[in-house]
Amino acid sequence: MTEENDCCSTVNMANTSESNDVSVTQTEPERKFIDGKWFCEDGNGGFLVFEENEWIAVNGDDLKKKWDTAGMISEMSGNPYRCVVDGITMEWNQISQQWLPTVEVNEDFLAQYHSNYGIKYDFGEKEGSSMEGRNEKSESHKPVKHKLQDKKEQQGWVELEEEKNTSVYVSNLPFSITEESFTKESVIMALDILDGWNVDGKIISVEKAKFQMKGEFDPSKKKKKLTAAQKKRFIENQERIFEWKPEKPRNYRPISDCTIVLKNMFTLEQMMKNATLLLDLEEEVRKVCERFGTVKKVVVHDNNPEGVICVTFQNVEHSDTAVRSLNGRIVDGRQISVSLWDGKTKYTV
Repeated sequence: MTEENDCCSTVNMANTSESNDVSVTQTEPERKFIDGKWFCEDGNGGFLVFEENEWIAVNGDDLKKKWDTAGMISEMSGNPYRCVVDGITMEWNQISQQWLPTVEVNEDFLAQYHSNYGIKYDFGEKEGSSMEGRNEKSESHKPVKHKLQDKKEQQGWVELEEEKNTSVYVSNLPFSITEESFTKESVIMALDILDGWNVDGKIISVEKAKFQMKGEFDPSKKKKKLTAAQKKRFIENQERIFEWKPEKPRNYRPISDCTIVLKNMFTLEQMMKNATLLLDLEEEVRKVCERFGTVKKVVVHDNNPEGVICVTFQNVEHSDTAVRSLNGRIVDGRQISVSLWDGKTKYTV
């Protein structure tokens, strides 16, 4: 009896362990990857989202549609941070805390990357010229500099070598000789034969040409280089002469047309008698001219015998209106004349 009881107890314990295994083993809920996050059903018609390392309940009408259209997880690898969704391998990014698709670096990917961003060259790996080659080049250029300096130092007249001297001076020729009768001969032959030759009663003299300067060489008279200020002034003048200027429009009018000249406004005797006449005229003319437009300046030339007052308006339209309105008016028994300023005449006396 004891052995049977032991066997029964053993069988019961085995059944109990099998029942426990069955109870522990449960089907894992279906999960789908939507908008970069993991979702699953909670069993009550709702959904759970995995955020901040925990499942949180969420609700939404659009979520149901996204759940139905989302792809299934077709494969799960042994790596918990990698999975395959709709044929795309996803990998968990610890920095951004989201699932991101992995990119396989192959020839197609590199070709597309280079077409979008170009090719990055590593110029440090390229072979450059060695220091020895550079030193040889620098040394080969040094003698050239010395030669240039030697040429600069050689200033003045240079004596011509005897072998290269092929010129002669022929003097005391008769006036009847022509260019045809005067033939070219060698230097030696000319010295031997022509020197002392009697031509029409004239003894000609032939000698080798000697090249020598007239006077002494003065290096100070050589052309001097321009200073920095002179160069700057020269360049500015050239730019002002050759600069491009747009053509003036057909209706262009000079700025001097904004100024009108009123003559016969006063006499010198009136100015001498009344010291305040200058200020009074300036104020009265300003008030009258402001009816035609904005007045910028009024100048009374009190010493001018023609009684001149100049008024400057803001634009030519105002000055034209003032000329049409004021020209020929009578002021204190005098007829005044109003015209536009020519831009050159000076009325200050």
